[in-house]
Amino acid sequence: MRGCGSWDHWVLKINDLARHHAPLATELAARAASVLGSGWYVLGPEVAAFEEAFAHWCGADHAIGVGNGTDALELALRAVGAGDQAGDEVVNVANAGMYTTAAILAVGATPRYVDIRDDDLSIDAQCLAAALSPATRAIVVTHLYGQLAEIEPIAALARTRDIPLVEDCAQAHGAAAGGRRAGTFGAIGCFSFYPTKNLGA
Repeated sequence: MRGCGSWDHWVLKINDLARHHAPLATELAARAASVLGSGWYVLGPEVAAFEEAFAHWCGADHAIGVGNGTDALELALRAVGAGDQAGDEVVNVANAGMYTTAAILAVGATPRYVDIRDDDLSIDAQCLAAALSPATRAIVVTHLYGQLAEIEPIAALARTRDIPLVEDCAQAHGAAAGGRRAGTFGAIGCFSFYPTKNLGA
């Protein structure tokens, strides 16, 4: 296929972060210099201000910054008690579950995969209901492509069954339903700001 370029060529074009950052280069350099000049390399006022602003924007009571989205998922699962007992399962999807699966395994639980819907490739609420068992310690719902999954019936199911719901919102910053934003339907919402995410930083 003459003129099409190699796979590596196209991956680099899609993930050309230098191209994405170029219009903001001066502002980014000034912000980085400000942080370096402050002497706060971990936590500090910049992080506290971001946590407060992001929580307010999401409509949540609190936001806590951690190293990355996978850490957020692992910490969320630990917080809800997943993996505390042998045989614990966490329900999630395989098509968007690499990071979730890593977090599930890190807490000592077993991933249980549920089918997805054809129209938006997110977790199927009916299949989810059928997959729940006495071993289910948490449900992780992943919102994809800037859209919420079927979050309202899923959140209702989780409440009815008294199973903690963790939202993976790495691709859904600002997505909303019924006046509520991603990350506020479950026990904990986890976000990522990796540069290739919907809201990268």
